[in-house]
Amino acid sequence: MKEQNPAGSRQDRLKHFWKMIMIPPRDIDFLNRNNAEFSFKKITIDPYIAGGWRTQSRLLYQLRRKRIMIIKLEPINDDNRDAVLALSVREDQSFVASNDYSLNEAEKTNKEKPGIARPFAIYADEKPVGFCMFAFDPEEEDEDDRYWLWRFMIDKNEQGKGYGQAALQEIIKYFKESGADRLFLSTGTKNELGLHIYHKAGFRETGIIDGNEAVLMRMLKGPNRIIKNIYGVDVDKAMRIRGRKGYGVSIAVHGGDGDLLTYCAGSGRYGEDFPVNPDMLFQAGSVSKPMFALTLLRYVDKGLIDLDADISGIVPEFVRKGPMTFPALLSHTAGFNLHGFPGYRADHEPLSLEDVLNGKGVTPKLRRIRPYGKQYMYSGGGITLAELAFTRITGTTLREAFQKEVAEPLGLKRTGFFQPLDEDLAANAAFGFRLAQKEDPAHGYHYYPEHAAAGLWTTPTELVKIGLALSRSYRRGGFL
Repeated sequence: MKEQNPAGSRQDRLKHFWKMIMIPPRDIDFLNRNNAEFSFKKITIDPYIAGGWRTQSRLLYQLRRKRIMIIKLEPINDDNRDAVLALSVREDQSFVASNDYSLNEAEKTNKEKPGIARPFAIYADEKPVGFCMFAFDPEEEDEDDRYWLWRFMIDKNEQGKGYGQAALQEIIKYFKESGADRLFLSTGTKNELGLHIYHKAGFRETGIIDGNEAVLMRMLKGPNRIIKNIYGVDVDKAMRIRGRKGYGVSIAVHGGDGDLLTYCAGSGRYGEDFPVNPDMLFQAGSVSKPMFALTLLRYVDKGLIDLDADISGIVPEFVRKGPMTFPALLSHTAGFNLHGFPGYRADHEPLSLEDVLNGKGVTPKLRRIRPYGKQYMYSGGGITLAELAFTRITGTTLREAFQKEVAEPLGLKRTGFFQPLDEDLAANAAFGFRLAQKEDPAHGYHYYPEHAAAGLWTTPTELVKIGLALSRSYRRGGFL
């Protein structure tokens, strides 16, 4: 029989409508009787829907689809124990331990160390639909063993309804509110459904395989926790385990709230007690190339260089036929050889850019081997040619130009094209080594006369500052 439009006030009719779609009145948030709208959770609805039954019917289907489940976790007790024991998974999910086994395991664990195992029933709208159990030990010395989602299951008859994902959010909320900074779990490597659900909830593989199970982790506090973990692997701990005394890492992360966070681990010198610190210099390799481009664009902004001008006449000994432009060289489409540069021992005699491009170092002479502007081909040689043209146009070295146009305006103290490295800077610089000759490199680092291609020294912190300046360049008054 067709239900009639209920009588009463507009608010009474609204409550009747929400009752129809099985949302308890206590979960309805009326902002104000006179407001033009009210909200339920994340759903915003015009209250005038109560004025028309046809409009209500049209929204009924949409609201049911958007309905937010009421999921909660309840500790296991005498009242719900039997209901939880009656829950089970599908036959193809036999790798999930039974709830009876898990509860017995919890009792044994808590006899030895009270409060560590925490079993819960998962309720959906007052009905038990699943089970979970936590390992909760904030006093554990190894921080990676403090907080675990030990067991997690949804009854076979309740799967596919979104309960698993909703329950995981409640579990994550529980650990967050309890002060946990990270949450671990393990699951079968072939548990595709489980992995999908965990990935969707923000868990990621740590790279650790325990038996036949993959260990996953979700960060609960950030971004300061992110910097200590790369895909869930604690960098410091990983290096200790592998015994790699000569390996060091320095990480910087911009938190998005103005904070610049750093994390350092390991040693900056092979076989030495030389802890990495946030101010330690590292060779930046090909990050040098965009830093050269940044310096060049500062000159372009000031009208001192025409970015699209033909510069073949500036470097005629290397460009016999024009045209040649900075964009072509910087985008690796000018057709030149010399993919990269291996560098020289720090005590090597200085080489000029002309020496390098004429093949007087350890690399061949610069030659054009592809048509200009027709094909991408990575060329450190082309970048070095651009540097030579830049120095001839400006009458200054790249080191000096970068210092004036980038380092000083941004307040950078430890970033520059230091080739060779100054003695005072070398005192806090990370030195590399060859894997096959770990005891050898007394010289410590490579000298690169090809400044623009590979000669930058910097710290992660200052590199982040440059990135932030670039990200603001689209605004009026930006760095570029």
